[in-house]
Amino acid sequence: MKIATNRTIRRNVLATVACTATAVAAMPAVSASAALAHQRASNLANANAPVGKFPGVHLTLSRWSGDPWTSEQQAAAKQWDKATGATITFAAVPYENLKTQQTLTLSGAGGYDILYVHPSWFGTFAKSGFLAPISSYLNNPADNPAGFSAKSYLPSVLSQGAYNGSQYCLPDFVSTIVVAYRKDLFAKYGLSAPTTLASVLADAKFFNGKNGMAGIALPGEATGAISDVMTSMLAAEGNYWYNKTGKTTLNVADATNAVQFYINASKYAPSGLLDDAVDDAALAGATGKAAMVISTTPSLSALNDPTKSTTVGKWSFAPIEFAAGRPAGELIYWNWCIAAKSPNVAAAYSFLQWYTNGPQQATIAVEGSTAGATNNFYTDKTVLAKLPFLPAMQAALAHSNPQPSIPQWSTLQPEIESDVQQAIEGKLTAKSAADEMKQALDGALGA
Repeated sequence: MKIATNRTIRRNVLATVACTATAVAAMPAVSASAALAHQRASNLANANAPVGKFPGVHLTLSRWSGDPWTSEQQAAAKQWDKATGATITFAAVPYENLKTQQTLTLSGAGGYDILYVHPSWFGTFAKSGFLAPISSYLNNPADNPAGFSAKSYLPSVLSQGAYNGSQYCLPDFVSTIVVAYRKDLFAKYGLSAPTTLASVLADAKFFNGKNGMAGIALPGEATGAISDVMTSMLAAEGNYWYNKTGKTTLNVADATNAVQFYINASKYAPSGLLDDAVDDAALAGATGKAAMVISTTPSLSALNDPTKSTTVGKWSFAPIEFAAGRPAGELIYWNWCIAAKSPNVAAAYSFLQWYTNGPQQATIAVEGSTAGATNNFYTDKTVLAKLPFLPAMQAALAHSNPQPSIPQWSTLQPEIESDVQQAIEGKLTAKSAADEMKQALDGALGA
């Protein structure tokens, strides 16, 4: 698969508190008080179970296809089905076609209930009225387990699923961009762990060509990951694409530095960089074809996957830093949303809340090398012990920018990624590529 991965909000991602579960079926008005009391008592008794019963309800879930986490989500859906009496059917298409398919369906007669929405088109969907607001469900104690509310989520992550003051989506698949490096090779040659992007380039040059290896692998295909890497580097320089009012804030000098890093790194990357997505970059490292990898944390799960990797256990991880001591990254995530035309919003919310909570997220974290968005996810010591990238991810997200989600980003992202690709090919200088980005942003957003 090719994931555009799964935004400017400073914050420390580690927190605590919260519980688990989902939404409840509508109760007859005549017995509302008794039903609410019964529901709350039930929630207390079984905090990890889905909330609500929806016998005979059928939900259609739209997501991408072909990734290793589909089976985990399908297993979770069956568990939710059994607990609630409803059924969920997956409508999966390749990532490259997901936005188009969702747009056609949502703008037509409908047909989807639950949507996995990437941040780059969330703003467009919210503005177009394709999504159902869920604030009333999230704020209603009867629709959630005891003690569960909006406060159960990391606020800077949850806020990415809000639009014009209303909450539309619940997040999961939290990740970022980090540097993975072969700790065995660094030790063999007496090299220190890379601490800045300058040292990453120096180490990439050193390893390039040794035993047929490339010095570094990173994504170069225009499917969103170039934008993710660029956003991470801008965060490391204290810059971002736009401000809270949606106006351009891109600093051309900072963008020039980021593009120049891409140009320099491309000299030590495997051939075919412009066709390499995040999974291709990770696979190069997993198969011993690259000494370092810059990619998304979910893709880096391949490095320690015995079915894909010949280098299991040989990797360490570091955050992106332009200046030593200032790690930074991009908050990458996906949104679980509900279609505005769905006749089963309560049931759909039930699944969303239950699935995005810590206990369910813990079941897929190890497989997917992702993190959850609820506070209680980060108190699961078993999960933390199995995520070797987590310290680097925590450091990166301490100074992070969110993956852009404004409506204009769906057209800006391809332009930005094309500018980087043209710079790698030598058709643009780093400075001229940065100038092109600034002009595109100014034109779409205003200076």
